[in-house]
Amino acid sequence: MLIPSANDAANVLAEHVAGSISGFADLMNEKAAEIGCKNSHFMNPSGVHDENHYTTAYDLSLIARYAMNIDTFRKIVTTTSYTLPSTDAYPKEDRTFTLSNSLLNPSFKNYYYEYATGIKTGYTNPSKDCLVASAKKDDVEFIIVVLGAGYIDGVLREKYIDCKTLFDFAFDNYTAYYKNLQQEKEKKLAELASAEAAQANSEENSTDYNFLRGLSKIIAVIAILLALLFIFRNCKKKKKNRYKFGGKKKPKHRK
Repeated sequence: MLIPSANDAANVLAEHVAGSISGFADLMNEKAAEIGCKNSHFMNPSGVHDENHYTTAYDLSLIARYAMNIDTFRKIVTTTSYTLPSTDAYPKEDRTFTLSNSLLNPSFKNYYYEYATGIKTGYTNPSKDCLVASAKKDDVEFIIVVLGAGYIDGVLREKYIDCKTLFDFAFDNYTAYYKNLQQEKEKKLAELASAEAAQANSEENSTDYNFLRGLSKIIAVIAILLALLFIFRNCKKKKKNRYKFGGKKKPKHRK
């Protein structure tokens, strides 16, 4: 589906997952809303024109960013060709498909971009030539969306030229900016982790302190009880000895 941009494969996969194309479109709309898309509505998995099937460049960038965090998806959109294995129904291994994204194909010298990492081409008569592209350089990755493109001088495909120009501009002007943002983010995460560790340690120390404080109170109470018991026993013993050695008889208690 992704490598040669096959609409029939998209429909087959949609029916396999949801039972029908309309059912899968419902799943698409739910997922788009979950990702944060606010101006998109899908009627099919292939992009075939429908008045109620629409999106925006920004929403496509959100979908692309989400998809590029999936390792399998990222691997597929950088695969330049793929040969289907033989099956019982088709024993030959001659079904080789070539990636439709010319940014990743070195044989297209006018379009090839050495830092390209994906993502997906598209075309319909109303939307014209479209491309959601990504490129990574110096650990900074950008996503660019070009819609409604045509041809330059009737020969060069505008979407590839525009993407290359925009990527160069982004890497030249925003790499340092996004690296600083990333460093600030990592710093904040480290500070947050340190604060959480300190709080956990404080709570643990507080728990230990409260336990020891409670234990000391119990020991103090026991010590006081033992002291009182000792004093009581001594007093009783002295009183008894006073009658025994003092020449006095112990008074008899009346019944």
